[in-house]
Parts: sequence; structure tokens; C-alpha cells
Amino acid sequence: MNVSDPIKSELITKAKNAVINSNDAQAASVAMETISSGIDPLDIIEEGFIEGMKTVGDMFEEGKLSLMEILIASKTMNRGIAILKPEVINTHENTCFFGNLMLTL
Repeated sequence: MNVSDPIKSELITKAKNAVINSNDAQAASVAMETISSGIDPLDIIEEGFIEGMKTVGDMFEEGKLSLMEILIASKTMNRGIAILKPEVINTHENTCFFGNLMLTL
């Protein structure tokens, strides 16, 4: 992550927190902010939404979350990614999606 870009850093933090807190509205808002700011959506997906999901997974392993909470968090992550998906496809010629699987060549 480029620490010198405070907007990108803030969006990544918001994306992580949206997933950790299972906040669908925040996930959608972060995705829309990403699009309007011109920041690479792939960075927000990888460093924000996916990292948030990793944190949720770690919390599950520690016994702090239930399986149901993991499923709810994954729904939140997918909501944000669904909004960003068309932008990723438009900005990355060598990226394609197969359901929830994204391949970048």
C-alpha cells in the first residue's frame, strides 16, 4: 500500500472495517467512494475487503466469532466487490471473474 496516499489508506481501512463489522451500507459506500476517487478498485478489494475477511477468519479461529458471523461478513465483502467488479474489468484488461473468483493475468 502506498502510505503517501491518505485517501487510499482511508478507503482501505473503511473497507476492512465494513467487513469486520458486517456493515453492508459501509461496504457499498466505500466501493462508491473508490470509484469516484479514481483509486484502483483492485487495491481496495485486495488490501481492504479481502484483508478484512482474513481478520474475520482469524477471529473465528480464536473463538471470537461464530460461523454465522463469518457468513454475514462474507456477504458484506461480496456487496462491496460486486460494485467494484465492473470497474476492475474496465481498468484491468487481463482480469476476469468467474462467480466470486477473480483472475488477474
